Amino acid sequence: MARLDISMSPDEIDRFLSALHTAVLSTLARTGFPHMVGMWFVHTGDEVRMWTYGKSQKVQNVRRDPRCALLIEHGDSYNELRGVLIRSEAQIIDDRRVVVEVGTALYRRYSLPASGEAAQRSPEAEIDRQAAKRVVLALAMERLVSWDHSKLR
Repeated sequence: MARLDISMSPDEIDRFLSALHTAVLSTLARTGFPHMVGMWFVHTGDEVRMWTYGKSQKVQNVRRDPRCALLIEHGDSYNELRGVLIRSEAQIIDDRRVVVEVGTALYRRYSLPASGEAAQRSPEAEIDRQAAKRVVLALAMERLVSWDHSKLR
């Protein structure tokens, strides 16, 4: 009997990652145990980018050991589950221009649609202010696994 392929095509993965989902980033703590946190992300085609405080635990973990995993999954029932798991060595980017660019993309992707209106204060000024303490974590999409349980039907 042939094995049913439930993986997503590259176009399906792009559409899935373009939807508003929260990812779970797993880094390796000093003890070797996973350190897992929810993250907003932007998908640039060949990598996923997130911004976070430069002194955060996840950044300390990546500085020590860049191996990590990012899980993006969605679905309420088993036959609706779809997801992408990216295993990568995270790159830390502290270039202020890139940090502001990613912060702006995250604002436009998550915060602006949630509020339905632009911020009263200039979001650019707030993003620029926060960028001074933030870095970008970039994960190349070279090693990934995807699944779409709706293909089981």
